[in-house]
Amino acid sequence: MCAATLPHVIEPKYPGVVEKTVLMSDCWNDAVLNENREEIINLYSQISSCHENCCRYLAAAAALQSDTYRLCFELTDVKKLTRFAARLAQQELKHKRDDEPSEKIRFISAVTNEGITVFENTARSLAKNIYVIEDEYGCVSRLLLSCLRAFALDSGLNIITCYCPLSPSNKIEHLFIPELNLGFMTSNRYHKLTLVPYKVISSRRFTNKEKLKGVKRRIAFNRKATAQMLEQACVLLKEAKQKHDALETYYKKAMDFTKAEQKTAELVAKIKAEL
Repeated sequence: MCAATLPHVIEPKYPGVVEKTVLMSDCWNDAVLNENREEIINLYSQISSCHENCCRYLAAAAALQSDTYRLCFELTDVKKLTRFAARLAQQELKHKRDDEPSEKIRFISAVTNEGITVFENTARSLAKNIYVIEDEYGCVSRLLLSCLRAFALDSGLNIITCYCPLSPSNKIEHLFIPELNLGFMTSNRYHKLTLVPYKVISSRRFTNKEKLKGVKRRIAFNRKATAQMLEQACVLLKEAKQKHDALETYYKKAMDFTKAEQKTAELVAKIKAEL
């Protein structure tokens, strides 16, 4: 363990059965920490406040996006989209087999202190051929990916389903089928993809353009407000990171890294002996 890295606590889910707690706090010098007691308590409080406020902005952004989805669902030719999904599945997911399919749930994008991040390198490692779904409103991509997910599982394929960080229980944003070297990713102004697509699917072909005119102003408001909510969330995460770095300096001063290294070595030896 180098002096630049401090241990971070992970609470055990099954303590004593699956995980065991390794106590590192006895490597701290409590007297050194108490010299900066007020500053440390204040920083913890500020960091917690940043995270709480960030969650509120993210919840607001998610609500606005959900409203846009409901508006656009009424403008979407669901039958046409379903037929397209069936043809695409027949073309790309025709490797029918009897094996039990598996699904891994992952996130490949995140709202961070550096803005909205999409891990495109991870996507490229999962699939060589990636369909890019251009969808500013988040309706067509959501419905299409849900259909493709169902077709893939019905074909016995192993898939990786990536949900939207703002709607982690019901909004699929990306789908990967590594064994077919195939992926489907959503691109919009919130996370514009830079990778070279295998093919592009435009959401406009499934949207009623005439009806869209009637709700464009409301959608534009939602879109602008969502961008502001996300921007402020990122600002708060950046502030929390800065305060966390300041907090960490106090613990670095109080940490006995030699003792921590010794405890680590003893733990490694114990694990090896039990293997």
